[in-house]
Amino acid sequence: MAREISNCEYNVHKQLVKRMQFLWHAERYAKESRKDRHAKCSAMWGKIVANEKKNVALLQEAVKRDSA
Repeated sequence: MAREISNCEYNVHKQLVKRMQFLWHAERYAKESRKDRHAKCSAMWGKIVANEKKNVALLQEAVKRDSA
């Protein structure tokens, strides 16, 4: 029998998907700005990517915790 998931679990999964999609785009923007030799833009996207990776890691920890 399937287990019903809580609102928290649903929200965590939904946000993980959204943030992974955003991270994919942001990494591409960072790559493009490096290619264009736009140092300020590249630095900005680098910071955004680093922060988003932290958020993704937190959400992934929550998924692992909830699935145990």
